[in-house]
Amino acid sequence: MKKLFIILTILANTFLLKNVQAFDCASAAPKPQIDFYTSYGKLTYDLTKSQHEITAIAKKSGILEKGLFASGLATIQVAWEINVNTLSERISQNEICVFPKSLEIFIGYQNPVIYLEKNLKPNSCQYNLVMRHEQTHQQINKTALEHFLPLFYKQIIKIAGQMPPEKVEKVSEINKATERLSQNYTRQITPLIDFFKKQLLAEQYKLDNKSNYIHEAELCRR
Repeated sequence: MKKLFIILTILANTFLLKNVQAFDCASAAPKPQIDFYTSYGKLTYDLTKSQHEITAIAKKSGILEKGLFASGLATIQVAWEINVNTLSERISQNEICVFPKSLEIFIGYQNPVIYLEKNLKPNSCQYNLVMRHEQTHQQINKTALEHFLPLFYKQIIKIAGQMPPEKVEKVSEINKATERLSQNYTRQITPLIDFFKKQLLAEQYKLDNKSNYIHEAELCRR
C-alpha cells in the first residue's frame, strides 16, 4: 500500500510539472481594466500683453505665419499620462509572470489660454473680432479632442490586448518589470498622441492663415 502511494505521488508530481512547463504567461494573462480620463482644462483670458509680447509667444509656439503680428492668440497644451498597476504569478521555481492588472490613462488638455492685446478697446469691432477668432480656436481644440477620444480608447484596448507580460526570476525584480511595461505602453501610445497633435494643427491652420487674416481685417474696415 505504501509503494502504491509513492507511485501515485510520483505520477501526480510528474503531471503537475508538465502543466507548469506548459503554462504560458501570455495565454494566462487577464485583460487589464482600463480607466480612461480626459479634461479640456480651465480656459483663462490674459488681457495684459502687448502685441509685441503676444507675437513673441506665438513665434515661440511656432503657430504664427511669417510677417504677421498677433493681436490675439489661443494656446493649449496636449497632455497625457499612463499609470500601470501590475499583478504577478509564480509559474515555476525560477519564473514569475508580471502582467498589467489595470491601466489609468489620461489624455486631454492643460492650460488653455486666450491672449488679447491690451490696447484693444473692449466691445470695439476689432476687439470682438479677435476675441471671436481666438474662441473659435479653442472650440476647434475641444471638438478635435471629442472626435479623437473614442479612437484613442479603441486603440488603447487593442494595444492592451496585444501587450505581452514580463517575466522575472525574483520578487525583487517585479518593480523593474512594471517599469518596462509602462515604457512599452508609452512607446505604443506616443505615436497616437503625435498623430493627434499633427491633425490638430492642420485643423487650426484652416483658420490661421494669411488669406483668412486679410478677410477678417476687412470686416472692421467696412
